[in-house]
Amino acid sequence: MALQINRKNTIIRRACLAAAVIVFAVLQNTPGWFPRIAGVRALILIPLVTAIAMTEREKAGILYGLLAGALWDTVARGNSFNAIFLVIAGFVCGTLINTVMRNNFVTHLLLTGAALVIYNLGYWLWHYVFAGLAGSFSALITYYLPCAVYTAVFAPPIYFAVYWLGRKFNE
Repeated sequence: MALQINRKNTIIRRACLAAAVIVFAVLQNTPGWFPRIAGVRALILIPLVTAIAMTEREKAGILYGLLAGALWDTVARGNSFNAIFLVIAGFVCGTLINTVMRNNFVTHLLLTGAALVIYNLGYWLWHYVFAGLAGSFSALITYYLPCAVYTAVFAPPIYFAVYWLGRKFNE
């Protein structure tokens, strides 16, 4: 009986996480549904995927990263950059928590901050510098770095919501 309850809780938890990924993708990718500050938008799927990977570990981090990245790439220009990045981020965060680090708030801030900086610099390099666009340094300073800072503001509530969900359905 306890095994059935545990399995049911796992299914409910993972379904809630998948629903959260879908809701966050809609919020992030639909113009006007999430506030922009000075034209800078928050990339809330990155802290969500890192929090899920920290709670559910690397396999789930890969799958939720793929779901989030695929939903993001449906509206973004690029060569599946978002899906590839979020799969790698989910795997790395889940593996680090599984082997080296502990799942706590400070670790989430570190991993999310690193993921945001790597994503924004990588996106900037790939779509501006390597493409040879003029004013690429200006785009980095006025959009991509502020984007990382703005997104980092949403990391704490996202972490605590995912952590709470994991604790609620693991009891």
